[in-house]
Amino acid sequence: MIPRAIAMICVFLPFIAVHTTLLIGIFVGNLEPCNPYWSSCHSISATGRQYPEFFVFKALLIPTAVLMSAYWLLLYQWVQQVTEGAYKAKPLVLMGIIASIALVIYTVTLGAEGNAYGLARRIGVIFYFAFSAFAHLLLLGYVDKVDTHHLNIVTEQNRLSISATILIVTAIFSAIVGYVFPEFWDEWENAYEWWFSLLMISMFYQVGSMWKKTQFSLSLSISPHI
Repeated sequence: MIPRAIAMICVFLPFIAVHTTLLIGIFVGNLEPCNPYWSSCHSISATGRQYPEFFVFKALLIPTAVLMSAYWLLLYQWVQQVTEGAYKAKPLVLMGIIASIALVIYTVTLGAEGNAYGLARRIGVIFYFAFSAFAHLLLLGYVDKVDTHHLNIVTEQNRLSISATILIVTAIFSAIVGYVFPEFWDEWENAYEWWFSLLMISMFYQVGSMWKKTQFSLSLSISPHI
């Protein structure tokens, strides 16, 4: 099994999913053409609410959530290996699994009518982003305790730290701006969501690069005596 391949899928599958559904929505006339990384464009959720992009959105993001669960379980094993079992990374994998479940809840309820579904979507998306970010932040705490120079992952560690810092700082800043200047923020909130998501999945890429440099692998076997 190649763990890095799973990490890379966690990067590119959601990226492909939301951009594909955006293009489909524009092509069939459900969405107005615009640049999602600039102001006054569509939210990520808007790309998966209507038919036929509705089906593509769910078909790609539900497998993404499943693979992200596998990613967090692999990350637990990697932390055990690089720290030689000195740290039990159970909080990390727990937060990661919660994030993956939250992504499933958000994806399944997207497009459904009703207040209960709307609440489930909001909880799902908040938990997905929050727990994914904080789980990677917790990972940095474990990585800081090992010799990253010897493992040759200093560059990835620094990039992961920068990404985590930007996510947290901008999340706080956006909350303040949204409260103080609500009309201004209405024009930029969707664009921020796209940039935030892009930065979020880049963290999976940095971890995948760490796995590659440390030659992390996982094999499945059974005892020949069974």
